[in-house]
Amino acid sequence: MKGYHMRAGAVFVVALLASPAAAEDQPLCGTSGQGDWPRIQEIFTGDWLIEHQAGYAAMGGMILPFPGDGEVETITIWQLGDTLQATHPEQQAPLVLRLAEEPRWTVDTDNPSIPEPLLSPDEVALTAGCSQLDLPRLIGTTTAVVDGVQMNFTYRMMAMDWSTLYGVMEIDSVVHGTPVEARRTVWMRAAGR
Repeated sequence: MKGYHMRAGAVFVVALLASPAAAEDQPLCGTSGQGDWPRIQEIFTGDWLIEHQAGYAAMGGMILPFPGDGEVETITIWQLGDTLQATHPEQQAPLVLRLAEEPRWTVDTDNPSIPEPLLSPDEVALTAGCSQLDLPRLIGTTTAVVDGVQMNFTYRMMAMDWSTLYGVMEIDSVVHGTPVEARRTVWMRAAGR
């Protein structure tokens, strides 16, 4: 029951964050298609505050939970031709963003060692008042090399309103022959909106 109350409280907090006053005067629901991409590019261009929350790493049959980093950093999203790209001063390569054309996103937590995210994709969509498939959903990919190990990053982000994105950062790698995957939730808020 405790988990239910925490999740219900989280949905309430998110509903407050995604207030219409913070959004642009344009409808959000129903803007998930390729025809909406030019408008999505224009609205999402600019500086964003990003916060990486708690998550876990899985390797060699072990699940290692880790807390959020508590830092709020600034990334810049800009248009390059028909793509959106996000950069951060410490990034090795831009995060290339495209419109997601995937089925409904779910979070698989059937392993009791894997911590549940604060909110599921469907709970986030609930705050916008429509199905997640009707919301702008972005997939961003990039790679980085840390201590000689290549790490593949995938961000799956969903718009709660035109100035709030919520999603999951995924990192996949192989360290000394052992596959490693890490997952953590991410909040992004448009700076100055």
